[in-house]
Amino acid sequence: MAEVMKLIGLLLVFLSLLSLSSAQSPNTITNRTTCPIDLSYVLRIPFNSSSCKNFQAPPRTPQMDRANISCCQTLLSLFGIGLAQHLKATTLFHLPNIAASNSCLQNYQSKLTSLALPSNLVSYCFDPLQFVTSPNFCAQIESTQDWVSKLNQTTALDSACKPDLTNLSSCGACVAAGFKIHTQLKAIDGNSSHSRDCWYFTILYAAAGMINDSEPESEGAVSCIFGLSLLNDTLVGLRKKSYTALVTAVVSATGGLLTILFLYFLWKKSLGKKRAYSENIRNVSAGDGKNDTELPVSSLRSILAATNNFSEANKLGEGGFGHVYKGILNENQEVAIKRLSKKSGQGYQEFMNELKLIAKLQHNNLVSLLGCCIEEEEMILIYEYMPNRSLDKFLFDPRENIKLDWGKCFRIIEGTAQGVLYIHKHSRLKIIHRDLKACNVLLDEEMNPKISDFGMAKIFEINQTEANTNRVVGTYGYMSPEYARYGHFSEKLDVFSFGVLLLEIVSGRRNSAFYHLEHPVTLAGWAWKLWKEGRGMEVIDESVRETCLPHEALRCIHVALLCVQEDPVDRPTMSSVIHMLANEAASLPLFKEPAFSTHSDYKAICSSSPSSSIFSNNLVTISIPEGR
Repeated sequence: MAEVMKLIGLLLVFLSLLSLSSAQSPNTITNRTTCPIDLSYVLRIPFNSSSCKNFQAPPRTPQMDRANISCCQTLLSLFGIGLAQHLKATTLFHLPNIAASNSCLQNYQSKLTSLALPSNLVSYCFDPLQFVTSPNFCAQIESTQDWVSKLNQTTALDSACKPDLTNLSSCGACVAAGFKIHTQLKAIDGNSSHSRDCWYFTILYAAAGMINDSEPESEGAVSCIFGLSLLNDTLVGLRKKSYTALVTAVVSATGGLLTILFLYFLWKKSLGKKRAYSENIRNVSAGDGKNDTELPVSSLRSILAATNNFSEANKLGEGGFGHVYKGILNENQEVAIKRLSKKSGQGYQEFMNELKLIAKLQHNNLVSLLGCCIEEEEMILIYEYMPNRSLDKFLFDPRENIKLDWGKCFRIIEGTAQGVLYIHKHSRLKIIHRDLKACNVLLDEEMNPKISDFGMAKIFEINQTEANTNRVVGTYGYMSPEYARYGHFSEKLDVFSFGVLLLEIVSGRRNSAFYHLEHPVTLAGWAWKLWKEGRGMEVIDESVRETCLPHEALRCIHVALLCVQEDPVDRPTMSSVIHMLANEAASLPLFKEPAFSTHSDYKAICSSSPSSSIFSNNLVTISIPEGR
């Protein structure tokens, strides 16, 4: 029986709740800061917690999908019951804001701790953002009203899921109806990467009792819909015999089909990667040391020698792409060697993007790609080594912050702006970076800035001004509203990101630092409020406030607030940004209230990521403890 219950947990939880692992950015509807869910059911349901007892958390890596960990799967199932309760009570599929999500997860952990389970389970398995309401989960659905508007008042679930779901045939009919709704939602959404999220919404809607009088904690919801693995003890109100029959039937009816489908798509994905890899081997020839990107091609043997066989001592950092190592090539040339992880699905696309893009870009304010290696299924990029690491280390580390005076700050601002202008207007390719942020600005020996990490970048035609994408990727807090909400992007996306970065440089504050306040504002919202009150000087970092040129620093704040306006039409171009920064005589237009002036206004998706629409605090970009 235990084995059967374990199998149903693996099959149903994998299919229905895995989507919870992708972090989404919040679209807050209220300012509620307490948990709206009654989690007392956690103590009533005798769920099988064996996978969570004495839990030893594996090291968290960018490639790890925590929803594949057995304990996390169980906890996702159990927490889903509470989310279904919340849906029935409020019509919202997720929680209203990050504060409420944090409160619920803290309460959830408290309940688990009282059951003698480890105190780090919730913080390890979950990200609070993944439970915050957003239109970017599935078909822009956030509430039951949205559900009805997309699927009509009556669906296949209404008739199939009304009977007692502890009955074997009734449960089977309900599950089959769920598959039909899932197919409809996928067609409406149009983004295949949202498939799991749409399936999760289907389950949540059915479990909430929106189509019958049942409760999420009822026998039918727990056994048929959530498939939660229970102990041999009977749950109050649950009939053990019916549950056993249900588990056996679901396993026999769906297990074979799910296994076949899973293996088929796994085979297709593997085959596609192998074909793409073979094609790249043909395109990159090591025979004459050159390729169609005009980059030098290094042998794997030379890379292994340069990095001491990819030793841990040489590792500079890691991210969704893989690892970065310091290496010494011929003639004692120091380089940063970026190695694609064999487990990275997202990274393969980023590798080819960077290989094709950066090789064609040459500018003092862009990091230089020196070569590549594609050999024995290894994919490696070789960059110039940046001894002063990334800008975020100097801005947000108190020990390093004192090394930045205003002159260096302003030079970094101007250099970064020049780099963005180059990719927008003056390079051979017109490029939108899409992930401009402090950790993607590297600093050379003389503290000159160089923009890096073009894995998310998009190429535009010379006369093209805008585009749309179904695959929104980037970093929470730096994305413009039209991109975060609708996938619409243009040069003004990078302008928005530059505005946030400019405020971080001037203030010495990280945008996300405001997130945990009782009434969370964004960095832009905070600066705008002070500016309106005539207190603009208070925005400037205290470490440079007394020594900076006030008019220059205030001009930077003004330009930044122009860049982060809601409407992209109102934002300046990078040419105008540079002109306004460099010319004291230039008149500055008035600005409107910034987009996302509070975190509760943010309507974006959050990987590893990567996760359909992919957001994180440091996505793909490598966070570097030492120079690179």
